Amino acid sequence: MNKKFKTDWSKTLVKIQDMDSKKNGSSFKDERIYYPQFNEHGVAQAIIRFLPSPDTDIPFVSVRSHSFKGVGGWLIENCPTTIKKECPVCKGNSGLWDSDPDLVRIRKRKLNYYSNVLVVKDPANPENEGKVYLYKYGKKVHDKILEKIQPGEGSIDQPIVVFDYYEGADFKLIIKKIKVGKDLMPNYDSCNFDSISCVGTDDEIESINSKLYPLSDFISEDKFKPYSELETKYNSVVGLSTESNHRESNQVRTQQPQTHAKPVTKVADTAVFDGDDSDFFKELQN
Repeated sequence: MNKKFKTDWSKTLVKIQDMDSKKNGSSFKDERIYYPQFNEHGVAQAIIRFLPSPDTDIPFVSVRSHSFKGVGGWLIENCPTTIKKECPVCKGNSGLWDSDPDLVRIRKRKLNYYSNVLVVKDPANPENEGKVYLYKYGKKVHDKILEKIQPGEGSIDQPIVVFDYYEGADFKLIIKKIKVGKDLMPNYDSCNFDSISCVGTDDEIESINSKLYPLSDFISEDKFKPYSELETKYNSVVGLSTESNHRESNQVRTQQPQTHAKPVTKVADTAVFDGDDSDFFKELQN
């Protein structure tokens, strides 16, 4: 038989095996997001340039999420308070804040930001230089951005809109792994902005601008589970049925002084809060 349409499946099978191993092993990695590489000394260094957003009013988006392990496995989900909706995890946490604050801190919301960046210098991976990526960062880096855009009262520093192509500034990304208890944690204290500079010529800027990633996708409604679905997942992870979860939260609230009793729907209104969730729950009770 003349096998005219015979296909060489060798490369396809390798890809299928690779995809399956990723599904069963390591977690998904978004190739759009820039990750600087740590050296043997536990230090990652790069120079990046924060860029404008192609589709949001401000050049970054903030996303809150929950990530913790319970008796029923892991819960890793975006928090609906990001888009000003009620969250069953936050609701459960508000009921436990006075009785078990340590547990609440484990289950609390985590805050991350996303921006477009241009990789200016990457000693560990020079092939990244000149490319546009998304960069995911936390409150420490975000605070450094805000301090540069709007220096504190009495500061001699000149305000710099760091996201600007022409009058922004490069960011020296220096991450050091330091020991916190038994764990090695990334530290961003050494990061700092350079002086004002232009990204390049108009042609180069046009090319960079055409490669920007949309940011609104991170906060679109389909990125957040409906309340009932997230509640079911939460109850499964912490080992509670929906009914027992409501009963536990009600019992905790009735044991607290009357001055602490506030409607849990207030959670959705506090989505604008930044920083540690201790402020989040203090606001709930006050």
